[in-house]
Amino acid sequence: MTEDNFYEGTEENGAMFGDFDLASEYKPEPLIPNGKYTGAVKSVKADTKACCIVWGIVLHDNDVTASDGVTSIDGMELWFRNWMPRPGDENEFSKSGKTTKRQSKINMLTKFAQKMKINMGTPQVIAQAITEGEWIGLEVIVDVTMSEYKGEVRNEINSMIAA
Repeated sequence: MTEDNFYEGTEENGAMFGDFDLASEYKPEPLIPNGKYTGAVKSVKADTKACCIVWGIVLHDNDVTASDGVTSIDGMELWFRNWMPRPGDENEFSKSGKTTKRQSKINMLTKFAQKMKINMGTPQVIAQAITEGEWIGLEVIVDVTMSEYKGEVRNEINSMIAA
């Protein structure tokens, strides 16, 4: 393959990448300003590897523009996680040292379920609600902040309650 047919010609001779210029076309993703916003639950999944429940929230009915000054935040999707107790958490203390990791996660999950006005009483109840899509469509209010992770600024949901 020559340089010419890398970006000119057919896929068979190597022109599979189209045409672009990173230097002139790069734009950082617009960020949502810190604040409380309305949204709805779009998805709820169990991440068994990370031992958490992942909530997909789509923002709506917010008259707010993202950091680029153009893009509406409505339609943007963010994720919230509930961390579930793992085997062995009963033997390790949380960062505060006040409770075990297990107790801390149970307490956080209890408070979350109360604020969301949902039943998360047992793993079986949670699994059934996820399988049946019971929580899809719930209206929520999310507290969104910006944080930095590995040098990248991103949005995250700090807390979530039923609207």
